[in-house]
Amino acid sequence: MRPGQRRSSWQVHGMLALALGLTAGCAASGPRLAKALMADRDPAAHGADIEDHYIVHCPDLLEVDTAGRLDDNVARPVGADSRIPLADGGRLHADGLTTPEIARAVADWLGLPAEQVHVGVIEYNSQELYLFGEVAGGERPIPYQGPETVLDLLQRIGGVAPGAALGNVQVVRSHVADGTSPELFQVDLKAILLCDDQKTNVRLEPFDQIYIGQTKRSSLEPLLPPWLQPLYERLTGIRRVGTSNVAGPD
Repeated sequence: MRPGQRRSSWQVHGMLALALGLTAGCAASGPRLAKALMADRDPAAHGADIEDHYIVHCPDLLEVDTAGRLDDNVARPVGADSRIPLADGGRLHADGLTTPEIARAVADWLGLPAEQVHVGVIEYNSQELYLFGEVAGGERPIPYQGPETVLDLLQRIGGVAPGAALGNVQVVRSHVADGTSPELFQVDLKAILLCDDQKTNVRLEPFDQIYIGQTKRSSLEPLLPPWLQPLYERLTGIRRVGTSNVAGPD
């Protein structure tokens, strides 16, 4: 065997060993864990009162149900004057309040029992969260809808991308508005999903930044030669479609 052939043989075995090693090392945060992330999609069980704790701001859009005393089909925007319009031409203060607080104010205005008035948010327009890294749907801002947890958020957006490292999730809270130092929270999704350990399941605040890391095997994948791709797909459960990766059978 010529020296050039011997080197090629070692290269082949070395790359196969590397692929096998990466697969074993990432097994706990692979497709099974990603499926566990989406297995229990019941945000109401996770936080039944999230909307009740959402603080309304301009230009959120509200609905007001008053058991027929107002035109309940009218969407009511929070204006720049911090108020929402009512049917009698009045304008009621809403900015900086929660929906239950606004409902009580509407009930007082109309002279109704508090239980007859319900206020909800139709469109969350005033506050955002920022997604970075390997998230389903790509990096983007999304509406903040209340103090949901990281798990609730990831379920709301449809999970993570196939190359996501669920052991490498971080939340950055910049504190730009209050001028204090930024905070960094490490989120252990494996402990949250598999051990019901909620210590790192951070409740999100407006304008938080959520970062989902990339697994080593996913970052290695573009470097593999075409002839090694079929073996890689069988080992990892990730197959290529065009220029994107999708999760294969687990």
